[in-house]
Amino acid sequence: MKRFLFLLAIGLITIPSFAGDLVLIPTKDFDHTRSLFRMPQVQVNFYKDEFVVATLDGALKDTYIFLDHNPWQNNLSYYLVYLDETVNRDVYYQRINNIADVLYDGGTHLVVRIDETLYGQLPPAKNDGIVRITNKQVVLPLTMFFDGNGRFDPDPFIVDLLEEVTGANITATVQHLQDYGTRNAYKPQSIEAMNWIKAQFESMGLSVELQDFTMPGGPASDNVIATLQGTKYPDEFIVIGGHYDSITYSGLEPGADDNASGTAGVLEIARILSQYSFDRTIIFCAFSGEEYGLYGSAAYADRCAQQGMNIHGYLNLDMIGYLKPGSYIHTDLIHPASAQELADYYTQVCSVYLPDFPIEPGMLVGGDSDHTSFNNAGYMGIFPFEDGSDYSPYIHTSNDIVGPSYNLEEQAVIFTKAILATAVSMADRITPPQNLVAQPGDGEVLIQWNQMFDIDYFNIYRDGALIDNTTNYSFTDTDVTNGTQYQYYVTAIYTDTGDESDPSNIVYATPMPPIGLPLMIDFENGTPYWELEDSWGLSNSQSHSASNSLTESPTGNYANNLDNYASLSAFSLAGYTDASLSFWTKYDLEQNYDFMWLEISTNGSTWTELDQYNGVQSSWVEKTYSLNEYLGETYILLRFHFYSDVYVTRDGMYIDDFQIAVEGGMLQQNLALPGGWSAFSSYIVPEAQPIEEVLAPVADDIIIVQTMDAAWWPAQNINTIGQWDAQQGYKIKLSDAAGLMISGTSQASQTITLSQGWNLIPVLSEAPVSCSDLFTDVMDDLVIIKEVAGSSVYWPSQEIATLTTLMPSKAYLVKMDAAATISFEGVAESNQGADDKKLLPLREGWDVVPPTGTSHVISIAAEALQAWEPGDQFGVFSIQDDLCTGYAIYQEPGQNLALVAYGNDSTTAECDGMMQNEMFYLKVYRPSWNEEFIVSALFDTSMPNTNTFLNEGLSRIEGILTNVKEMAEAGISIYPNPASGQLFINIINEKAVVTMMNLNGQIVREQIVAGTSIINVKELPQGVYTIRVQTSENVITRKVIIQ
Repeated sequence: MKRFLFLLAIGLITIPSFAGDLVLIPTKDFDHTRSLFRMPQVQVNFYKDEFVVATLDGALKDTYIFLDHNPWQNNLSYYLVYLDETVNRDVYYQRINNIADVLYDGGTHLVVRIDETLYGQLPPAKNDGIVRITNKQVVLPLTMFFDGNGRFDPDPFIVDLLEEVTGANITATVQHLQDYGTRNAYKPQSIEAMNWIKAQFESMGLSVELQDFTMPGGPASDNVIATLQGTKYPDEFIVIGGHYDSITYSGLEPGADDNASGTAGVLEIARILSQYSFDRTIIFCAFSGEEYGLYGSAAYADRCAQQGMNIHGYLNLDMIGYLKPGSYIHTDLIHPASAQELADYYTQVCSVYLPDFPIEPGMLVGGDSDHTSFNNAGYMGIFPFEDGSDYSPYIHTSNDIVGPSYNLEEQAVIFTKAILATAVSMADRITPPQNLVAQPGDGEVLIQWNQMFDIDYFNIYRDGALIDNTTNYSFTDTDVTNGTQYQYYVTAIYTDTGDESDPSNIVYATPMPPIGLPLMIDFENGTPYWELEDSWGLSNSQSHSASNSLTESPTGNYANNLDNYASLSAFSLAGYTDASLSFWTKYDLEQNYDFMWLEISTNGSTWTELDQYNGVQSSWVEKTYSLNEYLGETYILLRFHFYSDVYVTRDGMYIDDFQIAVEGGMLQQNLALPGGWSAFSSYIVPEAQPIEEVLAPVADDIIIVQTMDAAWWPAQNINTIGQWDAQQGYKIKLSDAAGLMISGTSQASQTITLSQGWNLIPVLSEAPVSCSDLFTDVMDDLVIIKEVAGSSVYWPSQEIATLTTLMPSKAYLVKMDAAATISFEGVAESNQGADDKKLLPLREGWDVVPPTGTSHVISIAAEALQAWEPGDQFGVFSIQDDLCTGYAIYQEPGQNLALVAYGNDSTTAECDGMMQNEMFYLKVYRPSWNEEFIVSALFDTSMPNTNTFLNEGLSRIEGILTNVKEMAEAGISIYPNPASGQLFINIINEKAVVTMMNLNGQIVREQIVAGTSIINVKELPQGVYTIRVQTSENVITRKVIIQ
């Protein structure tokens, strides 16, 4: 006892400590805790809301309690031992006096040191009252984007699952585990219980593992880990657990409430969920060694962290079956502040599925449980406890049995249901897109995010407003102005439900022309090319040259608790032989607590530290850094990252005369290539001419590259393109979106010779150009300009101009009636920007193919559209597979409409477009009626093609025949359409002659009908047929599909 008092007397100090000291740091709030994790001299080994235990290597201004020099040397182990009013402190001190040292007594807890190689396992002072502190660096959990505030409707599936929870099952399991007499981790009965739990999991069809781990008292029982594999996101995990070991200080160790009850809850949840499948993997854990220091859960959680497992959260079941007489069923929800997001989510789920189950903030002053292992491994863990003050008084005694201790089955059922509902909600929850990054360019911003499954499409939001949607995992926003900052986030629309996810992380981007190198910014003309957060700005109180400098605190001392950035726009080092960064700086940053970092990235998501600044640099000094490691990279970002803690503030850091110096520069053009089909070009003649070398940066994503008469198809080892030719464009199909930098020493000639027929032209300009301006001298010979893998066209003879602007880095298909020459030189820059490409809402059920590299354009004359209304949707369908190969929405009365049908993709095995020479037909969907019609089209025979698909074909529809109005007036209905087996025809009031013909005009069926009649079409080949219904007053025709 005297030794303890001496240690306490010297413990409260604020002077610098020696390297490698173990200390306990009291914390005032979570911000304070979080600041300690950021300090380089502090390695956090264990944390709670009230304090941090850490290894200190350097000075620390925070008040702390010294515990030990050079910890974990010479086989020493350290424990946090909990005490409460039930513990006789003197008895416990006497019990450990000869085997351990009490380094700190905090009233409700001790920090104890022991050599377990000599003295064996340190005994706890009370139930769940000991946690081992290990020599590992603890990390805080990342956000999981839980929405714990938004109300949602109950899922009927989860409601049904909750009905399956059976109290009799839970109680029977508690009784069975109690009947072992003991489940002390060191005793044989614990092995028997372990094997029984393993057999239970295996009988459910789960994959089961026994995880061995080391305990200081010798051989012990293992963790039992059962896994239910996820179907969509198998590498994302929800973990449910509880410990099955028990302990007392004498006699039997039945452990009914502590913790046969929690183990029974885990088994009951596993029994129910094992019969179903879920999006994410659910892991069910029965831990051993909890009573001796959370050994089992710590071993498992640490292994998960070492393996980088993406655990969305840990849900703990420990002591769920006791209710103090006269009290009411509720839970005290215990968790650190770092798990608040998961706690809020659990609370929200319970309010939906168990609205009469009170959830109250909890605090377990004199103990701990397995959720702590997960929180200290970087995962969020929560512990819904039966009652922080009035828990079972019988635990850790021979009376912890069914009856007095496990005394309320109903409560155990409710606790089990709450964890089940939360786990399933997490396993199947709609998650937002992850890891959104923004890459600003010249007049555009490219945003990208992680791949997701079962997504219909993604909504793109700019500055809080929906601007577009896409089915890709990237989007290029061209409706932006250089020099203006924009905010972006993305949501996902799920295929099976149509629900919209929560927003992704928010990113900011300021489009700018490419940074020309060398670069010199003295901040006298503002902060061009810089993206500034929060307090960052210009100061005129300090400067190296002239009058301005960049700083995180332009108006005085910086504030507390800051974490922000000043980021330079992207630049390229492709083609250079030497590159360096330099700037002048001075700074006053609180020593060891507030920091500035210089960081670099090549993707915007992972960053490398180039330097760290701390302390005082009172005079201006030049900092220089080689960038040669990044030569050849086409997308490089630099940023200053500032962090301040929660205490002292200083003047901050000033940055001036920022330079990037290079040697051996070249011309460069950035190309943003989408996934799937597109077409591209460059106005630069690349230094390397072989096509494989030009496209080497995106080679892993290339499926095929095509010109008008050649192809490079890596998978087939075919390359008939050979050398790059800047005078032509290229079609390309990529497996995923990619960025490409074209570098060279010269620009291509801006004059192109066009042949008669089709041409794939490049855009030999640094700026957008107008279609009409570029072709003004050859307009009489121009037939059409169209996108590759897009629906925009410029078709003068049809007065259709959904394509008006040709964009740099793109390529376009052009058809000419005669050979001609065009030149980009002297063509004025178009100020219209890229043409609007918004995806429009489409008829549900149309099986729309993705855009491919070939297409057939159909002009529908304005006269043919007179009977239709704006909003009507026109689809072009293949007869063979009934695929919707293209669609357009009628929006402007009096205007011709362009309808683009995509051809079959020759790089895939399946049919995903129109086949060459395949006939097509039209459907029209009218949203205002919610009706769909098959229509007959009258084609202009003077055009090259009619209703037969040809690669790069052109057709014109002069008229559209539909009998919808006439049939309704005549009292005639034909259904279903499409049909298979039988076709029903309903004639009101009279008889009619029904004639059915195939597309060749041959009569395949003819009969007289009256009332409702059936035509047998089962034996007819699939395809499109014409039905003519002739009554005494009307002749009606209608197209039907036989499947």
